Amino acid sequence: MASYALILDLDGTLAYTIDDIHTAVNGMLMRLGYKTRTKNDILKFINNGARELVRRSLPREVQASEMIVDSALATYEEEYAKCYMEKTYPYEGISEALTELKAETKVKLAVLSNKQDKFVKDIIAKIFPEKLFTLVCGQAPGMPAKPDPSALLRICKRLGAKPESTIMVGDSDVDMKTAKNAGAMPIGVSWGYRDPDVLREAEASLIAESPEQLFDILLPLVRKK
Repeated sequence: MASYALILDLDGTLAYTIDDIHTAVNGMLMRLGYKTRTKNDILKFINNGARELVRRSLPREVQASEMIVDSALATYEEEYAKCYMEKTYPYEGISEALTELKAETKVKLAVLSNKQDKFVKDIIAKIFPEKLFTLVCGQAPGMPAKPDPSALLRICKRLGAKPESTIMVGDSDVDMKTAKNAGAMPIGVSWGYRDPDVLREAEASLIAESPEQLFDILLPLVRKK
């Protein structure tokens, strides 16, 4: 039996994180003297990494200035470091579903997020069982953000899994596109930050409506590989 892998997004897939992101963005904007944003604004701006989140949150007239974005990103990271675990929590049932899936199969679990790597690693360490995930990867210097497939392909290589034997689970079109770009199977979850129609339009192979249903979907798939 070939090695196979299950790679999961963090924000909106494994954990609810938007309140802390919203707090950090508004902390940044207030420090820089700009108008704050609503949570719905932030939901529209996420998924393409912290830099793009910051850029989109800034007033339109300064978004093209890389110098301003650089400064704002540094401020955002300072603000997020203060609050990133205040209201962040794993979705109910997801830890149990993944733990059972891992116990019943030989699937290797990994996390791939466009959030900054240091925050991804710390959040996972704080809210999930130790050793549940073989690899935890966030956005790191020199590695393109999703939907570029480079990071996913690198994870596959490190896990000894072929892309065609890999499943990417996420709540956004970015995750579905990442999987397709890498030759992996895209599976969506409906409890995150994007409407299921967005996932369907991005050609999700299947969409789970709960962690329990995700387990039921994944179990026969990983057993086939």
